[in-house]
Amino acid sequence: MRIIVTVALLCVLAAPAGLLTQVQANGAQQSAGAPGAHPTPRRPPEWWKTPKYMQELKLTADQSAQLDQIIMAGRARMTASKEDLDRAESDFRQMMSQPNVPQRELLNAAERLEMARYSIAKERTMMTVRIHSVLTPDQRKGLAAIAKRYEAERERRNHQTQNQQKQK
Repeated sequence: MRIIVTVALLCVLAAPAGLLTQVQANGAQQSAGAPGAHPTPRRPPEWWKTPKYMQELKLTADQSAQLDQIIMAGRARMTASKEDLDRAESDFRQMMSQPNVPQRELLNAAERLEMARYSIAKERTMMTVRIHSVLTPDQRKGLAAIAKRYEAERERRNHQTQNQQKQK
């Protein structure tokens, strides 16, 4: 709770100076793929259904089906949570732009915003735990290696694209 109050107060102080927009822009850059945005490498999309990765990990059809169910259900929950987050961000932004909103209302809006963020992070972590429980230790190691290779390839392509754009 102390962190939420601190964040809300910083936002109240930063908004008149236009710093809130800068903080939001920096956050958008991090989530858009800036270096260090993800503490662990991303996995390839639908790796649990891709024959190449299924074979490399020695996934059974049953494991693939379980993973599909876990991930699809998690995505549905995260989509609903993302809609809540979007509403909370919009409400908070609107309140911050008004000159005379009582602090209590701002704090409540900040609380709703942070809880919406927490909900998405929690679901992502819960999905990871559920996936972990389906895979064997060797499959987990293999998936980590696949994710590392995939992320390295993504980074290489991003650097190539950036270099090509700079040359134009």
